[in-house]
Amino acid sequence: MKKNMITAAAAVAVMLASGCGGQQNNGNVPEQNGSRTGYSLTFFKNVTELGGADDNILVSPYSAGAALSMLAEGAEDQTREELVTALGGSTFAGDRLGADSLVDVRSANSVWIKSGFDVKKNYVSQLEKSYGAMVAEKDFSDPGTVEAINGWCAGNTEGRIKEIVDQISPDMVMFLINALYFKAPWENAFDENLTADRVFHGSKGDMEVPMMYAKGRFRYASWQESQLVELPYAGGRYSMLVALPYADMDVNRAVELLSEDAFNLALDNLAKTEMTLIMPKFKFETDFVLNEVLQKMGVRKAFTSSAQLGGISDAGIAVDEVRQKCFIEVNEQGSEAAAVTSIGVRLTSARPGRPVVMTVDRPFLFAIVDRTDDNILFMGKVMNLQK
Repeated sequence: MKKNMITAAAAVAVMLASGCGGQQNNGNVPEQNGSRTGYSLTFFKNVTELGGADDNILVSPYSAGAALSMLAEGAEDQTREELVTALGGSTFAGDRLGADSLVDVRSANSVWIKSGFDVKKNYVSQLEKSYGAMVAEKDFSDPGTVEAINGWCAGNTEGRIKEIVDQISPDMVMFLINALYFKAPWENAFDENLTADRVFHGSKGDMEVPMMYAKGRFRYASWQESQLVELPYAGGRYSMLVALPYADMDVNRAVELLSEDAFNLALDNLAKTEMTLIMPKFKFETDFVLNEVLQKMGVRKAFTSSAQLGGISDAGIAVDEVRQKCFIEVNEQGSEAAAVTSIGVRLTSARPGRPVVMTVDRPFLFAIVDRTDDNILFMGKVMNLQK
């Protein structure tokens, strides 16, 4: 039996710059329910809007949420209010992801401080206490510091994220980093002997790719002009959701229709159904700068020179750049996923009644979710595939 698993990786880099004078987005803040699910869906929808219509999308709402929560711990007044609102009114402090002998899932945090930079002790203590953060003081002019930060990321993601920082500019003073790792086998693995090449009708054209095949009872629903199936991982707490819009429904239109109420109603309609499932193995990477995404979610003041981050330091600082890098690979055995989120700081100047067939041979959506705590660890859109 092959040892390789479904693999997913994501990285977010959030740069904080004092006096950066970032552009404010004056558009309307999308309506969002006060929950992690609402935050995750809004985050995904805005990244999808930022990308091209034909682009594959992968994000990690959970890892981004953990890093932004650490930032919010040091924010004050309007800046904090905007961050907490964007996060759906919740924070990721004290989270305990459920791991066991079958599922390896862990979240790690770290704080990297430039030697001599004055970070408030209460802030550092809060991150140590509430987020279990490792704190390290380093010479940021030493190239070894870049190696140390990237080495920590690689070590906490089993080598899936090897680099989150390529260089450190002289005015950078701190990095806040979250690393998320997930590895689990399917509850029922796909039979590799049944995998065969089939045509995937991508938005840029047809491509023959390996398609996995399974027949049995799955939790399934037909909802809002889409088919939805849940593929549980061993143990049942975590699962992958795969949503296939009907042939006459554009997948980007399906993303526009995503809302927390619709998402929860679709999950409520899942029911054990005898069905045939055919879906592709796939692998791709993404890389996004997310400033505009967060601004559309209402995080505006943090990008300006008047950012209120006095809980971190008395020095003037502001968000400079938010970046997310992701990687995913899917096959017959299970899933492996990783995410790294870095925040850098610098000084200022309907249920079917008969067997169904779900053939995922055109653009679709997917998510890796924690059904116990309603966390969306990863969420993506697949538009085109390569063999």
